[in-house]
Amino acid sequence: MNTKVERLENNKVKLEITVSSEKFNEAVEKSYRKNASKFNIPGFRKGKAPKAVIEKYYGEGVFYEDAINYILDETYPVAIKENNIEPVDRPEIDVVKIGKGEDFVYTAEVVVKPEVKLGDYKGIEVKKIEYAVTDADLEAELNALREKVQD
Repeated sequence: MNTKVERLENNKVKLEITVSSEKFNEAVEKSYRKNASKFNIPGFRKGKAPKAVIEKYYGEGVFYEDAINYILDETYPVAIKENNIEPVDRPEIDVVKIGKGEDFVYTAEVVVKPEVKLGDYKGIEVKKIEYAVTDADLEAELNALREKVQD
């Protein structure tokens, strides 16, 4: 698995992840085993048709969706960890290259934690406001509260 990292504006990172064709073929095979029983091919019992026949009947990409999900679940967390990226959102996935016998290439664009740069905060002075409360002010407030409760 190869990963390229590109920093975009507004705290976004774009990862381009390349997965070897062998790994992708394993995921397609896993997808075939999971979904084989769902296909009904004339001349075969349900779930007993070979992968090549299913692909010929329904098209080459019939197993790609689940295979992509398996690959994403496996490779995306590893790529995030290897590149020390801290995502705060789900990635936007875009398939760049897919095909039988080819490397699988996809991009993941994700929002990351912003880099915060603190300014000079030492030496800032704040004026402290002091309030003078007399005993007469305190008594007046307590009497007002007593009258409010009695009403």
